[in-house]
Amino acid sequence: MHSAPTLITKNTFMKTGKLITAILLVSGHSFGQIYERTGKNLGIYFAGQPISQLKEKPLNTGLNNLSGSIGLVHMLVPGIYPSVGYTFNRAQNITGRENALLPFQNAHILDASLLFDKQLLKLLNGRRVLGGCHYLSLGLIAGPEYHYMLGTRAVPNESFGEIAGQIGFSFYHFRKSMGKRAKSKTRQYDVFYRRGFTPIFSSTQNGIPTNLYRQEIGIRVRLIRHQVTNFLN
Repeated sequence: MHSAPTLITKNTFMKTGKLITAILLVSGHSFGQIYERTGKNLGIYFAGQPISQLKEKPLNTGLNNLSGSIGLVHMLVPGIYPSVGYTFNRAQNITGRENALLPFQNAHILDASLLFDKQLLKLLNGRRVLGGCHYLSLGLIAGPEYHYMLGTRAVPNESFGEIAGQIGFSFYHFRKSMGKRAKSKTRQYDVFYRRGFTPIFSSTQNGIPTNLYRQEIGIRVRLIRHQVTNFLN
């Protein structure tokens, strides 16, 4: 006994055609929205230095400070970040003697730096959170800096500026995706130690010279916006 042949009806053919068309439309939309960075970028950074001290050399005298910074940062190439910014510094208390080292309590500092960030170790490798794969890596940061503390009309700063260096660790977080939102943002978090090799402030009061050198520990957040383009267009 022969089985009846299976017939492909017109209705079945139309349903199959619609399914294939839908798959092609979804695929075309997905591949048509793949973004890549163009290389143009600009960001902003915020930093706080809760442990900061100005030391008078060769005397064993220090001035504890609190300071915060803000500025612009640019990713020149991956791993190299020049920046310019501003720091507000407020003197807290003096250690070693009673008279103040700085002739003013509030100080304003202009900043410039070149930061090198070398990623070393993946701490979080593709953990899925809220519909995206998140990555976190640990890096080593180091680089030269220049800072100039503004004086006052009564007491100008006689130093040509502070040549300093920083070293520390960075934490680089990103969400892996080909979409525009994930590709257009970079977030990095730094913990760093800074030391000045030249005085950030120098003055001569009553014939007595004062040279202040800075060292501090701080934390920083770098938020960079990248220009992206749909390379399939």
